[in-house]
This record gives sequence, structure tokens and C-alpha cells, in this order.
Amino acid sequence: MKRYILLYAVVALALNACKKDKNTGEIVIPADPIETTPVSGETQPSSANIVYRKLNIKLGYNKHIFLDANGDGTTDISFSSVLIMHDGKQHLYLSAYGKTNSGNKLFVKNGEQLVNGSLWAYPFNKNELIEPTEENNIKWTSNQQKASIVSIVSAGSQTTVEGLWANKADKYLGIALKINGEPYFGWIKLSHETTTNEIIVSEYAYSKIPGGEIIAGEK
Repeated sequence: MKRYILLYAVVALALNACKKDKNTGEIVIPADPIETTPVSGETQPSSANIVYRKLNIKLGYNKHIFLDANGDGTTDISFSSVLIMHDGKQHLYLSAYGKTNSGNKLFVKNGEQLVNGSLWAYPFNKNELIEPTEENNIKWTSNQQKASIVSIVSAGSQTTVEGLWANKADKYLGIALKINGEPYFGWIKLSHETTTNEIIVSEYAYSKIPGGEIIAGEK
């Protein structure tokens, strides 16, 4: 009950940013947050061809993460929250996306675009090879497209969580970092914390070999 009360208070504070345009009736999507100093996490022991770091940071309402995965001082992957009103309900989308024009990409599930223009982020299981397959119908994000992890939906006294990561722990988001014009494949470990409806971004890794394969959870 406490977490619901907290969420309602948060929603009420941000409601003005979510209203429909009075002239067009279209849904207004708030701008992405202004970037702050990016984080890289703590480097951990790993195999010779893999960079592996720990983060343990939480993504939630007004809690954003700017990840500098390759340690060059600039953001590679952003995690943000946006609150949108549609269908008579309040949707708090927690999403990830590659820095504008960076060429960095994320794995998403094929399907209909969500209201915020995103597709659902695809949750890899540990030891799955990170690559698109016809079986699970996944693909890379297009330029500047978001990968939504969960949507926390509030309507009256009811709160539900939508998305492929809802109530899931220790799943892996597939990433491709573009470094010197080449793709470097990797993963970011995420968990849905059900008590607070936040996403825990705990660790990540990527291959040092351009175009080299990586398995979810490989270090």
C-alpha cells in the first residue's frame, strides 16, 4: 500500500507535463532529461576479450542514468523516465536509448510502437547468445528509438506494470556500442524491483572485439 501512495504522489506532482495539447488533442511527450555527468561503474576481473563493470544504480521516476560504457567521458546509453497521460491512465515509462547520432543500439521486440514512440526492450536470459533470431522476433533499435523496459500504469486506485521486464529479475538487455565506426556487442543486467517499481541496473559487459559475439552474462 505504501508504494502505491508514493506513486500516486509522484504522479500528481508531474501531471502538468502529461496533458494533451489543447489545440491538437495530441499526446504531449516530455523532453528527454538534460544529461549530467555519465557513470561507468567499477571495473571487475574478466576474460581477456571482455570489459566487465558493476553499477548497482536504480532507475525510477525522476531517476535517470547516463552510462559511459566505453570510458571515453561521453554518454553511450541513457536510461530515463517519462510520465504520459493517455487512455485515461497515467503511464510512467522507464526506458533506455542510445545517445543521439552515436550509432549505439539496443535489442527490442518487434511489434506496434508504444505511445512514446518506443518498442519493448527484449529481456535475454542468461547464457543466451545476443543476436536477432526469427524465433524470438527481435531487432535492433533504429536511430534515436527508445527501448521501453516497463510502464507503470495508474488508473484510480489500481496500479499495474506492463512490459516484458515486469516482475522479472536478472535479465539482460542486448546492446551494440559503435566505437570507431565498428559495433561492439554487449549486455546490461536489469531487474524489476517490485517493492518500489524501479529498475535496478546492476552490471554490464561488452566484447573488445569489433563484431565479436557475446553471451548474456558472459564476463
